[in-house]
Amino acid sequence: MSIDPTAKLKIVSLEDPLLTVVAQFNPKEVSVDRSVPWQKNKKGPAHIEFTAGEPKTMSFELMFDSFNASVEIEIDNLHKLADVVPALKRPPRVKVIWGAPGDSAARDDESAGGGISSFQAVIESVAVKHTTVTPDGKVVRAIASVKFKEAADFKLGSKH
Repeated sequence: MSIDPTAKLKIVSLEDPLLTVVAQFNPKEVSVDRSVPWQKNKKGPAHIEFTAGEPKTMSFELMFDSFNASVEIEIDNLHKLADVVPALKRPPRVKVIWGAPGDSAARDDESAGGGISSFQAVIESVAVKHTTVTPDGKVVRAIASVKFKEAADFKLGSKH
């Protein structure tokens, strides 16, 4: 089943702070990538071996546009989802959802949506370009490039 064209992409935090960023305009393109690491074997250059699986990554651009009001709240919420939460000692996990709850396209099972309709992850990067700013400094149009790394479960790393 396809995704409802009127459904809006959402980025929902799964942990505190409980925030939801709703796409004002759905992305034109969504990239889902998976690296498969192979290492050269000692037997020779054509001999390779699989070392480990890598999580998928997802990336897209979101456009925020409001001629009447600032889009800074939406941009701030997006940045908060990438900020370290002191109680967690890391940024919160999020879920990218595209489709209405209850639709087969919005299920946790990714088989119906090819991995786009529901993607549990952490934000790997956020880059915001302010494209229109009013004379008083209010951002009324911006484009945010967001990259996610699949994360159903993870551990905190320790610095040595």
